[in-house]
Amino acid sequence: MALLWQHAPAAAEADWAQCGAVLQLPPQPLFVSRAEDPEAIEVAGDAADVQEGGISTLSGNVQMKRGTRLLKADRLTYDEPRELIDVEGNVEFWDVGTYASSERAHLDLRNETTELNDASFIFIENHSRGGAGEAVITGEKIVTINNADYTTCNPGSEVWKLEAEELELDFSEEVGTARNVWFEIGGVPVLYTPYASFPLSNKRKSGLLVPTVRIANSTGFDLTVPYYFNIAPNQDATLAGRLMTKRGLQLQGEYRYLTTRGGGLLAGEYLPEDSEFGDYRGAFRYQHDGAFARRWNAHVNFNWVSDPDYFTDLGTNLAIASQSYLEQTGDITYAGRGWSALARTQAFQTLDTTIVPADRPYKRLPQLRIAAHERRVNRRFVPGGHGEFVNFDRDNGVIGQRLDMMPTLSYQWRDAAWFVVPKASLRLTHYELDETAPGQSSSLTRTVPSLSLDAGMFFDRDWSIGGRRFRQTLEPRLFYLYVPFKNQDDLPIFDTGVYDFGFSQLFSENRFTGADRIGDANQLSIALTSRLLESSTGEERLRLDIGQIRYFRDREVTLPGEAVQTSNASPLVVDLTATLNRRWQIVTGLQWDIGEDQLERNSLGLRYQPDPLRVVNLSYSYERGDFEQTDASMAWPISGDWRFVGRWAYSLSQDRTVEAFGGLEYESCCWAFRTVIRRYLSGTELTDAFFLQIEFKGLTGIGRSTVDFLERSIPGYENDF
Repeated sequence: MALLWQHAPAAAEADWAQCGAVLQLPPQPLFVSRAEDPEAIEVAGDAADVQEGGISTLSGNVQMKRGTRLLKADRLTYDEPRELIDVEGNVEFWDVGTYASSERAHLDLRNETTELNDASFIFIENHSRGGAGEAVITGEKIVTINNADYTTCNPGSEVWKLEAEELELDFSEEVGTARNVWFEIGGVPVLYTPYASFPLSNKRKSGLLVPTVRIANSTGFDLTVPYYFNIAPNQDATLAGRLMTKRGLQLQGEYRYLTTRGGGLLAGEYLPEDSEFGDYRGAFRYQHDGAFARRWNAHVNFNWVSDPDYFTDLGTNLAIASQSYLEQTGDITYAGRGWSALARTQAFQTLDTTIVPADRPYKRLPQLRIAAHERRVNRRFVPGGHGEFVNFDRDNGVIGQRLDMMPTLSYQWRDAAWFVVPKASLRLTHYELDETAPGQSSSLTRTVPSLSLDAGMFFDRDWSIGGRRFRQTLEPRLFYLYVPFKNQDDLPIFDTGVYDFGFSQLFSENRFTGADRIGDANQLSIALTSRLLESSTGEERLRLDIGQIRYFRDREVTLPGEAVQTSNASPLVVDLTATLNRRWQIVTGLQWDIGEDQLERNSLGLRYQPDPLRVVNLSYSYERGDFEQTDASMAWPISGDWRFVGRWAYSLSQDRTVEAFGGLEYESCCWAFRTVIRRYLSGTELTDAFFLQIEFKGLTGIGRSTVDFLERSIPGYENDF
């Protein structure tokens, strides 16, 4: 006998927690089973007319049980030769997590089918319910319903509902399909489709997804209709058509894959004719990360667009559309025991046309690097270093090859309470150049030695505050660096800049990035770190870093156009991170120029997060010269299931808003809603955009790019839908 069946109800509580206990199965009558075979059919009733080998009838409080399935009705007729059962009058079916009721039902035990007329049903696992003019249930866990309605909303709150001429629920494949469907919101039909497919669980499936709707200055009314292909458990693809009233019709595609050694993504967009741009427009992206042999890995990140304004005009991501460059990189790496190797090709597509050709990045065609990693062993000499060959290419300026080698040797003195590490290195760099200026040499060599001494101590003590036990540390550290001056003005600048100064730079051996400049140095860094740790958990509650570099000579090595640095001390760096409790966190830092008696940089950040749905962030950033900005963001419930999200970033130095957005989120039992209105600075112009996300739980959702955007814009933001 085929009735309804048990699904996996374990997911119901987590996925439908907001629905409460409103949708429940009616109480199941008690039936005392006496059969040893769990698949045996047992029947009971107030009166019975049993015909052995013929047609038997039961009436009055009829019950029939087989395994976990139970039937109740006013009357039952059993045709034993044909293995048919007919029941009528207040018919009810129960199984684990499942219920159905009707006035009449027909059961074919031989073919394992059940037919119901004028039925209603409940499936607890995916919190769905509905009604049917006629329903056919098979042993293969398939329900076929004619003249059906279907929803995942609680009774009395039908926010959305499907009305279908035919509805098939395949619980073995966890897929629902419907034909001649009207989709209703609040009882009002809003969409008709001859065919629809939707998941009955979180399992991926092929099918048409609900369209995405946007409204923006650059595209006008923007409609995207995607179709999802579930190719295999480790592969899927999405194909979409995008109609923009100001631009035209665009084709989009994305393919994703996973293997036992890695995975990747291949995506593209193509607009044959942009009605405002006057030409075709397209974008392409390929990403891959994975191992192809033991210790060997590959990384590819290739991005391309047809024109510099592509993201500004057609971008759908809520992140700031303006990008300066697109990276086009391919890496192969090898991780050996104590050493590693890298082979790379790298290029960049420049999108910011205001960057002059002489300032655009070089291509690396190729870059080859090998490095020996220091293995820290107490009281042992530790050799290390790296070697690199790069061929730099560009359409403008000097090009050529650079060979850079830096062997190192250190000696490790380490103990639980202290460490002393002297280190010596020798930097050898050779250039073979083309396109040099007249009279400039094309073959250049530089050799620069360096010495450093790194030493520190660790002190700690137990400390109690308000009955809570902590461990406080005191960690003084000295770092001495000596690098003799070597004139490097004749060397090109291929990939070198200046590190952003901070606490970590107190212990750096070179103030420049890249190998084109080796900073001369005769300096001593003095630093102190103190931490406050929970004694019971080891969790860091407070960290204070203070430090400064004392210079014993001027820094004469500079980038082109920059002056020699003559100060005898760096700014004083003070960084503080305090997690007062699980709700409050403060992060602040400043850099004070003692010689000039003025503030170089300052930042202050405050976060209040009493629970995952409530967070407020306030921050202030200042950099002497041309940057001063405030930033406030929050996500906070305002009433019931409604939550406000917003951010305001304001440039005090420019006296203008950099970005501002506000929106509302609503999440209830069977549907969720989010809208965001945004104004942001794109280049020199303010751009407006409106985004909408709706999810009908148990059906599908639209506009999910807003989730990533809010996670980036509001630190600590969380949302499950």
